[in-house]
Order: sequence, then structure tokens, then C-alpha cells
Amino acid sequence: MSAHAPVETVAASTEPVDAPSRESGAHRVEVTSTMVHIHDVSIDRAAVVKYLESIAPGKQEIALVHALEVGITELLARRARFRPT
Repeated sequence: MSAHAPVETVAASTEPVDAPSRESGAHRVEVTSTMVHIHDVSIDRAAVVKYLESIAPGKQEIALVHALEVGITELLARRARFRPT
């Protein structure tokens, strides 16, 4: 069972969302040595919304984490393939 609240299902937004300025010290994604904290992030990608809508609300958070893991694994593999030897 996750220690976090389930990810809320929301419709995709077409409104642009301004990221906090670096000067304010507020960052929506914080990366520490052992954890990534995501604060008030809206994702307006239809494919992401559609995928998460198909998953039970109680399992959406872990599904999002798995999607990030798969995506990062793929990005790392692509970088390795195109890295000059």
C-alpha cells in the first residue's frame, strides 16, 4: 500500500501553466539524493490522461511511477545507442 494519496483523475487542460520562477525558490519538481517530490503539476498530454483514466483510482499513483520508470529506462537506452563511441 502506498504512503501517498491516490493520484486524482482529471481532464487534460489546454491552458498553459507557468512554471514558478527560479528566483522565487519554488520548484514543482524537487530532486533530492533519494527522492523526487512533485508538487502541483498538471499534465495536459491526452495520451497520459487517457492511460491513467483507464486505471482504478487507487492504482493510478503506482501506474504513474511505473510509467516514469519505463520512460526513463527507454530514454537512457536511446542515449546510450546514440552516444559517440
